[in-house]
Amino acid sequence: MSQSAVMEPKLAKPGAGLPFVEWAVAKYIIFPRLFKSTTPEQAIARFEQVTDQIIAVTDPLETSVLSERRLIPRLQGLEDSSRYWSVAMTLQHLIVVSRSMRQVVTTLSQGKTIDRKASIADLKPAADIDPATVRDKFKNAAQSLVADMRTCDLKSPASHVQKFDHPWFGPLNAEQWLVFAAPHQKIHYNQIQEILKRI
Repeated sequence: MSQSAVMEPKLAKPGAGLPFVEWAVAKYIIFPRLFKSTTPEQAIARFEQVTDQIIAVTDPLETSVLSERRLIPRLQGLEDSSRYWSVAMTLQHLIVVSRSMRQVVTTLSQGKTIDRKASIADLKPAADIDPATVRDKFKNAAQSLVADMRTCDLKSPASHVQKFDHPWFGPLNAEQWLVFAAPHQKIHYNQIQEILKRI
């Protein structure tokens, strides 16, 4: 029996989060260091670099392969509920997150507030993603994010006034959300690699 035919595994609910120690290290050590040491230009370059890595491994894949779900070990930064995805589902998640980050960074950089709460569960992909279109949508979403970030004034005082809460890591300003984009993209690049090892 192929793994794709195996019964859906019982995983934690979306939004359950990371193990405590891993979360604490990320929140109080890793991201504060990144926020202090990374310029907006560096953040954009790193995001583009990881995006290119994702494109390089997904472009050659047959469409049928994109829809194959595989159960992978939990990776650092990846919560339990995301361990049984396909490559297409992972790309769809990145599309949704890129679009959300565009809106968040653009709004905060203008000194405006965001009247909603971020929800991890809302960012989870459906299983029935159209594999024929997901790669182009991923590329377009990533390119749009980069284009918008290059036009934002992330050094103005207004851009640091307002913050928007990440569900795990608390209030972040526009520049911090931008810095967060590349590490998030990298986690899911690693996820794609693990899925492909099992196909």
